[in-house]
Amino acid sequence: MIAPVFSASVSCMNIGGFAAAIKEVEKLVGFLHYDIVDGKFNKCYVLGDIAYQYLKKNSKLPIELHLAVENPEEYINIFAGYGVDYIAVHYEAMTDPQKTFQLIRRVGAVPVLAYRAETAPQEDFFALAQNCAWILKLTVNPGFSGQKINTQAIDHIRLMAKILRKNNSTIRIQADGNVNCITIKALYIAGATIFTCGTSGLFRQGRSLRQNLRELRNALPIKNYGKYSLV
Repeated sequence: MIAPVFSASVSCMNIGGFAAAIKEVEKLVGFLHYDIVDGKFNKCYVLGDIAYQYLKKNSKLPIELHLAVENPEEYINIFAGYGVDYIAVHYEAMTDPQKTFQLIRRVGAVPVLAYRAETAPQEDFFALAQNCAWILKLTVNPGFSGQKINTQAIDHIRLMAKILRKNNSTIRIQADGNVNCITIKALYIAGATIFTCGTSGLFRQGRSLRQNLRELRNALPIKNYGKYSLV
């Protein structure tokens, strides 16, 4: 049984009280997940570079920059100037994945391979995965909070995990979207061990973040697995 890692979706944090929100959340999770949605890759806009600059200066945690955008290379160069840790780029948006991965490494970051909820892994999945820290699998469409999980995406995670096991790979799979106390067990059993949490999980109203995280942990079919850390 693999110890899970939790990340917090920055778009669900209290931007109006950003300083306090950062201090609260970074005590609980392994890293921060920062969405950029350009209105083209998906029909909405999420966050931008000003909040990212503040976050990078005021948090000790690694940040995963999730580029849910067309032409991700343009954004890589922009954010490189602010300091980058992990950059998730979408399989659907890259014309030359290896070239994009090289650019990410050249700016001092580590690539993460991302897939939309409806996109199944193709024949090149493992060849591309080997170049990345982990796989980011969306389980909803990027940018809209409150969506129900795409059950087909869980099947894709199961297939990804099978391919990785077949190749004796320890690359992790990250689930992002509607991760809550009901869905997290199915996601974990399918093969996800990194969980990006938003409004239905870590930031669920009516409880503290610590209480919400405890409930997410308790919903997993694994106990006493030690420290939560990014690996």
